[in-house]
Amino acid sequence: MACRKLPPEAQKIFDKYCQNFVMKLKREDAIRMFTSDFHLNEKQAETMFELYDIDKNGQLSQWEFRQFYTNLGEHAAELFETFEKLNSEGAGSLDFEKTWDLLKTVKNANGKLADDSELEVFIKAAAGQEKKMDFGKFMNVFCRIKQSRS
Repeated sequence: MACRKLPPEAQKIFDKYCQNFVMKLKREDAIRMFTSDFHLNEKQAETMFELYDIDKNGQLSQWEFRQFYTNLGEHAAELFETFEKLNSEGAGSLDFEKTWDLLKTVKNANGKLADDSELEVFIKAAAGQEKKMDFGKFMNVFCRIKQSRS
């Protein structure tokens, strides 16, 4: 069963940026939170806001923050660092083989590396027939690996 509450440490982070007991963060507060508490640069923080402002209302609700924290949490900076290593040519999409090699080094929720068959399923589902991944698809695979318990 999925957890409906944020862990206490995550709730503290979110609450720090709330104003007048409203459980939503304005864009600038959310970006400040991403840069300060999750060690993202301004551009990365804006990317996270755009991805997780699911209803596109310019605010990050507690539910949207929970999606971010559940998917990435303290691994957000690692996600960007890993993507940048793979995207050294700046093409914005990643080569299948390079991605495979690097994702083989990412540990899951239990501190284990993904086995080949599991990683193959994750990457093929994200990369599709063109065998390329943009940042969104890469984030999807990264999150699946991090949340995997096998």
